[in-house]
Amino acid sequence: MLVRSSANTWLRGFYPIFRKELVRFFGNKRWISPLFLWMGLSAAPTISLITVGGSSFSANQGIALLSLFLWLGTFPMSIGTIVISQGAIVEEKLTQTLLWICSKPLSGSAFVLAKFAAYAVFIAVIVLGAPALVIGITAAMLGITLNFLFNYLGSILMIYLLLLFILALTLMLGTFFQKISFVTAIALIVYVTGGSLNANKYLKQIEPYSFAALQRYAVETAAGSFPIQALFAIGITLLLIAIFLYIASWQMERYEF
Repeated sequence: MLVRSSANTWLRGFYPIFRKELVRFFGNKRWISPLFLWMGLSAAPTISLITVGGSSFSANQGIALLSLFLWLGTFPMSIGTIVISQGAIVEEKLTQTLLWICSKPLSGSAFVLAKFAAYAVFIAVIVLGAPALVIGITAAMLGITLNFLFNYLGSILMIYLLLLFILALTLMLGTFFQKISFVTAIALIVYVTGGSLNANKYLKQIEPYSFAALQRYAVETAAGSFPIQALFAIGITLLLIAIFLYIASWQMERYEF
């Protein structure tokens, strides 16, 4: 039985794994196809819905564009984050590359955090960042004020936090299961359940303070209203991300082959 080599620090081996993942995402122009994919899934349909058939453009259309993107355009990003990261750890197990990786002086926390950081960069740049930038530029061309653009930036950060929550959850599940289908199904159930909290008269009391409310708060913030409950939702989501990463790191430290 092979057990991971001990590490002196909890981040030992972080950079090689982080760099490997970044090369996989961005090496040899591999980012081009995903960029067009996410533009087509989120930015292009949103712009088309707002501007098609319009003979004259206005600031109101710009605000509507931001709101529609934050509400509908970011939905495929949430599902896409699960799809992208579902095999991040499970595939390493199935291909036995984890056997080689963990025979090196690498801590379990470094492995998990390197995966999380690399995927977070890809999501920030390609999945969310590029479409959000195009939407922001288009809204500015439609005539919205600078204040709305600053509000929009805050909204994008909230959407990013939601995606990081989904990413951390999916990675944590990957440390426990050997099948990608299990990871995908459970992550989707958690995401859909969170979006359905308002359907239950008891659970709807916690919805304003959960990750599920971040998308709604993002829309409200873009329109110029930042509810105080959003601070609680942000704080709780950050705490859950930290808990997920801690559990994933703990699970990887005790993983045996």
